[in-house]
Amino acid sequence: MKPGSSRNIHISITRVAYDLVLTATNDTGVAKLTGVGATAETGEEIGDVDITIWGSTPAQLKMRARSWPDRFDRVEDDYFGVSSAGEQRFDIFLSGERFFRLLDLAHGSRRAIIRLRCDVSEDGQYDLVREVEISAGRG
Repeated sequence: MKPGSSRNIHISITRVAYDLVLTATNDTGVAKLTGVGATAETGEEIGDVDITIWGSTPAQLKMRARSWPDRFDRVEDDYFGVSSAGEQRFDIFLSGERFFRLLDLAHGSRRAIIRLRCDVSEDGQYDLVREVEISAGRG
């Protein structure tokens, strides 16, 4: 994709796994979602997409991390997620209540679809997540 352009992906979630850490003052966790992706503009399938949703902000996670991928430093300003160009693997950072709301929707649904709206970085090396939409149904 061209630097500065947009990339919009629909992912039909097929698998959800998560780990939670609950303390007296701060609840957090990490969720791994997998699904089949397609571009929103053309409907072209792009294969399996992996999404890791971190239940913290990048700053909170960095304080506890043993290692820190360089691409995480690209998450700033209005962006809250990142993927290296050409990969179908996204890391998204949501703190507290937003993380648990997403987890409830994705895990409790039989037909969850996540839409990622991304901007391609100026150097073309990253897709920066600026918006996440979740559609879910039960029953």
